[in-house]
Amino acid sequence: MPDLLTPKQLAEYLQLSQRTIYRLLDRDQIPAFKVGGQWRFRKSAVDYWLDLRMHQLESAHLHEMQAGVDEPALSLGAVLREENALIAVPAGAVSDVVQALVSRVTFPERVDADLVVQRVVEREALCSTASPEGVALLHTARWEPRVLAAHDLLAVGRLSEPIDFGALDGGRTDMLFLILARNERDQLVLLAKVARLCREPVFVDGLREASAAAEVVALVEATERRVFGSRSA
Repeated sequence: MPDLLTPKQLAEYLQLSQRTIYRLLDRDQIPAFKVGGQWRFRKSAVDYWLDLRMHQLESAHLHEMQAGVDEPALSLGAVLREENALIAVPAGAVSDVVQALVSRVTFPERVDADLVVQRVVEREALCSTASPEGVALLHTARWEPRVLAAHDLLAVGRLSEPIDFGALDGGRTDMLFLILARNERDQLVLLAKVARLCREPVFVDGLREASAAAEVVALVEATERRVFGSRSA
């Protein structure tokens, strides 16, 4: 895909309608410039913007982003293994928390765990992924090489106590998602889905109250079906 995109190309890339793209333009919510009176977008700039703003997008936009991809492999339930569904993480500094979570994850393939920690911490340093719901969506930057070659991964961590994770509203964070994908497209969809589910108060409360990993897996699958429909089952 070229780095310079038209509104139509950007809509296809982001799995959004052109109407949504123009709505974002009207609100000055997406980086763009005009060439000969026509809107153009640099893919690299949009990737940077999206990585920083994903968890702040409207619920409708998050829903729309994943709707264009109809693949069972992109179901959250398909990439959340029970051994990664309720990981106890001790409270601490952001870098220590990331290290602790990654060290407890069961990966589906050989990875450089130190590199995963480094990339996630570097991404958090750009702008915290912590949301007002008390959840951080940990991932590597979209423009960095993938740390997984053949699989997508979702892991859920629960902190021993809420900490300051850098949320824009100043709130504290006690739940963590680690989202790693084999390619940019999968990462976009998985991030959009997790961010959308975390807008559901019952979902986040359920994560906090779960007493077993199987409960978390069931909660993710049930909420995914309810929010996105049977296509995500």
